[in-house]
Amino acid sequence: MKLSLSHRLAGALILAAAVLIVPLAHASSHREALAILNEPCADNTDTYAWVSNATHDKLYLVMDYNPLHEPGQGNQGFRACNGYRYEFHIGKGTSLKDEAVYRIEFKNSLTPSPAPGPTDALGGGNELLWQLTGGTETMTVTRIMAPGNPNPVVLGEAMTVLPNNNGPQTDRLVYGLGAFKGYDSGDPASRQNGLYDQPFVDTFIHNLAGGGRVIAGDFDDPYQLDEKGIFDLVNLGKSDLGGIQGARSTPIKDVFAGFNVSAIALEIPTADLFPNGIPHNGVLNATSTDSLLRIWASISRQATQTVDSTNIITGLRGSGNYVQVGRNALPLFNAGLVGTQRQTLYLHTDPMKDVTRFGNDILFPVLVRDAEALGIYKALGVPASAVTTLKGPRLDIINAINLGRPIPIADGSTGDVITLDAAIDSMFPNGRRIGGGSAPNRNQVNVNSVLISLIVAGDPGAGLAKGVEVNDKNYLDRFPFLAPPHQGLLQGHGGTNAVTVPNIPDPNNPQ
Repeated sequence: MKLSLSHRLAGALILAAAVLIVPLAHASSHREALAILNEPCADNTDTYAWVSNATHDKLYLVMDYNPLHEPGQGNQGFRACNGYRYEFHIGKGTSLKDEAVYRIEFKNSLTPSPAPGPTDALGGGNELLWQLTGGTETMTVTRIMAPGNPNPVVLGEAMTVLPNNNGPQTDRLVYGLGAFKGYDSGDPASRQNGLYDQPFVDTFIHNLAGGGRVIAGDFDDPYQLDEKGIFDLVNLGKSDLGGIQGARSTPIKDVFAGFNVSAIALEIPTADLFPNGIPHNGVLNATSTDSLLRIWASISRQATQTVDSTNIITGLRGSGNYVQVGRNALPLFNAGLVGTQRQTLYLHTDPMKDVTRFGNDILFPVLVRDAEALGIYKALGVPASAVTTLKGPRLDIINAINLGRPIPIADGSTGDVITLDAAIDSMFPNGRRIGGGSAPNRNQVNVNSVLISLIVAGDPGAGLAKGVEVNDKNYLDRFPFLAPPHQGLLQGHGGTNAVTVPNIPDPNNPQ
């Protein structure tokens, strides 16, 4: 049952109550579960999956993880995530069972040097900064399985990883992007003018056997959120709440602006998944499931991690079987629907038993129940019968994420996966893409608005949660779609600590 949405004020207040109950209810999952705080390399933040327009001959997969990189902290990179397996899992039709799996692994090397002496040349393991050590970062992409190809195939190995965007001197001295002039030259260009650009980034796009491509490294985080307001017990701004008088009028800021995130972008031919061609390609068949892909991402490592001083990269030695320590698919699932006491269980399990483990979190969303407890619905004059419907069981939510297709609501068929119809162009919830919106810095769909509106108002088109809708950089209109990383020297979150406002500012008493 849909609420009457003619009252924008009502919808806005419902949203405020919903986010209040789960302060981390953002579309992506930056540090959403307690267990993941100790293991950032396994912290999936967002997963994207969509097919190329019109032809649908390419499937694009993006996994973001290890979030909140301040660009100026230059040693943040893929070195810390050595020893993890990053995998895209793809089921087909009504089944969540793996039909295809693509694995990305990183290998980082640093040759040890003897203790430093007075005549040492520049470089080597004694350097304080990674980019001067001569250390290498490479990756291997393996297709573990695909329809008609049950055996693992290495699609590419020893491929270089995109290095960090540290700043102008690194661009010249390490990346060779221009001539370097020292301080003694009197010319500050080598310290002020960065040369790290999109053509340089593109040199780290690697072709894969079979016609795919891959790139991995740090990029601008493509997610947006007024998290400052949320963590002040949902102190949201007027534009996020329909302009209501009681909302704060101070600026709404995207907390993720200026931060980088680790990302893997993979392009694969859809022929890998549909060897005989995509069924009824170009035609929507709303009662069929034969062209559906069911996609999720996982991160695994070996079960036992032992301190090992001989490993000069991570200081650890892994042993035992690989175990899953992170996963992600639909935006908002673990961050805004699964209860706190089950969020770690979610990260450590696959979607095959999501109905048994997390079905009630979806059928009876806590956000609605708590909004009622706060008196929000009653204050807005929402009929009790409408609230009862919204409290559940909410088969409408499950129907939406299953694209309205005849998919059984049962283990092995329904779960936290991105369901994508490869026969038609992608638009959330039919897949999720990066960019493609009305401007270069806008996504095709505001997933925050769609999902929160669906959950708390029963209508994905209600238009709630629209406070921050633009990215701090323009997306690319082609692979890898992600915006390049922020530069460490002149971008990011650092600032001048001038004591202009010594106390907490009072907007009603400006100084």
